[in-house]
Amino acid sequence: MVNSCVTQSGYKIIFGKGTKLTVFSNEKKEPSYFKIEDSCLATDFTDHRAVNFENKNITPVRYKDQSYYSSFAFHAGDECKDKVSCETSSADGGFESDEKINYLSLGLYWLRILFMKTVVFNILITFKAWMS
Repeated sequence: MVNSCVTQSGYKIIFGKGTKLTVFSNEKKEPSYFKIEDSCLATDFTDHRAVNFENKNITPVRYKDQSYYSSFAFHAGDECKDKVSCETSSADGGFESDEKINYLSLGLYWLRILFMKTVVFNILITFKAWMS
């Protein structure tokens, strides 16, 4: 199977079986900063040179099949506070309470208690049968 592509100038480019074409967007996205205790996380940015923590040799990473970079600096100090879009992580992890999830969690909790009571009852009856 041979794939082909036509450029804007009208030339046709032909790709063989072993060729992989990856197209990246030219859209620039600024990083989002999160302060975690004394460390700093910069995430979701498109230019790998957009984040440069001072006095640190940190290379941003991009995971397979993703178009955004992330970078993390331990003991960043005040470097994260200097960023305009700095956001402090909340104690609850930023999750909002949901009625359905709370209901399912409560149901799972009671099922676990019922299972444990069943196991304890079976163990007690087994010991009683062994003793007689």
